[in-house]
Amino acid sequence: MGLLTLLLVTLFLGIWESYWRSEGYTPSFENTKDLWAHARAKVGQDGPRDTVVIGSSRILFGFDLDMWQQANLGPRPLMLPLVGTSPIPVLHDLADDPSFTGTLICGVTEVVFFVPAPAPPAKESAEFVQYAKSWSPTARASLFLSVPIESALASLNLEDLSLDALLKRWLPLANRPGTRVPPQFPPYFASIDFDRRNKMWSRTETDPALQHKVQQIWLPLIKIAPPFAGEGLTALLEGVKSDVAKIRARGGRVIFVRYPSTGEFLEIERELWPRADYWDRLLAVTGAPGIHYEDYPELSGFQCPEWSHLTRADAVTFTRNLAPLVRAKLAP
Repeated sequence: MGLLTLLLVTLFLGIWESYWRSEGYTPSFENTKDLWAHARAKVGQDGPRDTVVIGSSRILFGFDLDMWQQANLGPRPLMLPLVGTSPIPVLHDLADDPSFTGTLICGVTEVVFFVPAPAPPAKESAEFVQYAKSWSPTARASLFLSVPIESALASLNLEDLSLDALLKRWLPLANRPGTRVPPQFPPYFASIDFDRRNKMWSRTETDPALQHKVQQIWLPLIKIAPPFAGEGLTALLEGVKSDVAKIRARGGRVIFVRYPSTGEFLEIERELWPRADYWDRLLAVTGAPGIHYEDYPELSGFQCPEWSHLTRADAVTFTRNLAPLVRAKLAP
């Protein structure tokens, strides 16, 4: 009976794995707090040669670690961006960490960067920071024990292929009076490496119908709340200024990068977050250097398939072009 059970389980797993691979899935890691905490724990190991990347999903998709290393800009960067969140709590955490004396590259996506602390984009990243501070030995062991399995099986994608996720996809709930169902994100938007490098799914890069679906998800999300302004924005910028000053006082360096967006998404961003009132003001208040893709021909001209993220190939090209600009901006 034991052998028969093992045979049936193996057969079912093989069929299940083969089916999802035929749908385009590949082995990918879950973007968990443990995976983030693993990267955060490495901060400070290379001292002044550290390069840490923070931000939200645009820089997570658009920053290629291999290309950065080829540019001879130091050890492999540590990827700490979080999808749909503000990097400011992570910036504050690094500013208070005396072991961090390296280079910090901060991606700026206005809709999640310029938000008040209680808002979900800042609240969620703050939760990751707190989790990493109390990361237990049990959680560490669990992460490393899962590596061989997650590296081998495409069907172990809990975000898309768990029973709960599949039921929501196959049996979607409609909006009802007094209740509005949140938009359902498309399945398998990206694969995630163990070093947290995100790569856009090939079907998203080439399928116009899927691209349109994602675009229609972004539009209501970007308009969910009015732009942060007034005294609250001033206080936020002063907090960022203080954090940047702490890092610089230890010999560290900070640079802000605005990644490309296109189409209707970009039009809305320009309307709601005028560059002079947000990006330019951020650089003026903090005194930190910044690279805005619109200012450099080699960083412009990229088309985001779903208006907000670079393809895998474009991420490599963008990083190759970005590297010398960062080197020049941070030169003594």
